[in-house]
Amino acid sequence: MTKHFAGARIRTLRRQHDLTQVQMAKRLDISTSYLNQLENNQRPLTVSVLLQITESFDVEATYFSDDQDLRIVHELAELLPETPEDELIDFTARYPEMARSVLRLPRPGQAKEESPYQAVREFFYQGRNFFHELDFAAEEFATWAGVRQLRLTRIATALDEEFGITSRFNKISGGPRRVFNPETRELLLRTGLTEAQQCFELAFQYGITKESSLIDDYVADLPSEESRKIARLGLAQYYAAAVTMPYGKILKAADETRYDIELIAARFGTGFESTCQRLSTLQRPGSRAVPFFFVRTDRAGNISKRQSSSTFHFSRTGGTCPLWVVHRAFETSNRITRQVAVMPDGRAYLWIARMVKGAVQAFGQPSKEFSVGLGCDLDHAHRLVYADQLNLNPAAATPIGPGCATCLRDDCAQRAFPVEGRKVALDLNVTTDAVYETVLSSGRRSQANDAQPQ
Repeated sequence: MTKHFAGARIRTLRRQHDLTQVQMAKRLDISTSYLNQLENNQRPLTVSVLLQITESFDVEATYFSDDQDLRIVHELAELLPETPEDELIDFTARYPEMARSVLRLPRPGQAKEESPYQAVREFFYQGRNFFHELDFAAEEFATWAGVRQLRLTRIATALDEEFGITSRFNKISGGPRRVFNPETRELLLRTGLTEAQQCFELAFQYGITKESSLIDDYVADLPSEESRKIARLGLAQYYAAAVTMPYGKILKAADETRYDIELIAARFGTGFESTCQRLSTLQRPGSRAVPFFFVRTDRAGNISKRQSSSTFHFSRTGGTCPLWVVHRAFETSNRITRQVAVMPDGRAYLWIARMVKGAVQAFGQPSKEFSVGLGCDLDHAHRLVYADQLNLNPAAATPIGPGCATCLRDDCAQRAFPVEGRKVALDLNVTTDAVYETVLSSGRRSQANDAQPQ
């Protein structure tokens, strides 16, 4: 088993609680010299000490996960593309808080303040896309609401009796799915919604009203009222999804079907996208599902939704990798496309993607079209039905990257533009296919290859 050293994180945790080494050692029932060795990476973190720390300081074991450091390293690499990865890893391990501070610095051409949407994305990422108290409250409410044949009536009754809100179905012919009028206390739902969509909208209204204090506690530390408002919306949607697809039931369905998304969606009456998004949130301690990454992108590669209960490097700048399976999904409407992919750091993943369409539009009006992707680390692939009869050897995986602006692959035929932060190498005396060849800090020319059709 690989030894795991966590000195920087233990030291940071001790300082956060304003403890001396003597005080922390006493709290963990270990010797001060042993704690000193742990903090200086002279001894690896053992399972027994890890359990003592998580219990004594109420932190998740994932606080010490290499995944957290890996994400920071990837983002530092975007800022410092010529810094060797081993130096970034060492810096992040030794000074994790300083590394995070570096990432918060404004980048050239970037606004000085982080946008509210970026702040909320970081908020959901730090929570690993799971909010225990809210998820548990939603599951309890879903249990009370009962089976699908009863739950709409019961949720509507609860809104009426507890908050004086009258639910009116099929009252909007177009536009928003849900409109709540605070003055008349009426909740209007659009016509044409499925039973699951109606359940989601009713549960959204119930959650944002009933669990307002809990939601406010979650978002209290966000930097602005605008970011807190966006996060409230996201958490209310999280609650609604957890009522429509309760934790225990969807986890059971996932295990029984080996994560066959279309079969799971049929059980709950939900769509492909909403089912994938819910599967990416199932990280309850003691009953965790496969840790997924969820993404939704359009044909141009713009990511409009991204969630992760593990670590996958979504680039903050530039577009997405054209070799990623989410782009191929547009070629095979209504079919799930699979891909084993490997990132430049060597980590391999199983990805599936499918094209989804929005609501029907009038003739001549464009409809929404997206590709929805769900991925997991290759170590978990055997738990998914989509891995069957698929070559899971990382050596045979498709090489993808975080996007051309930050991808360090030198030999990619699909490169659209050079790596940011590197000088472009041009020799007017030589014609090559490497239009975007760049110069490394060592002076060596990269082999970026972008063959142009003649």
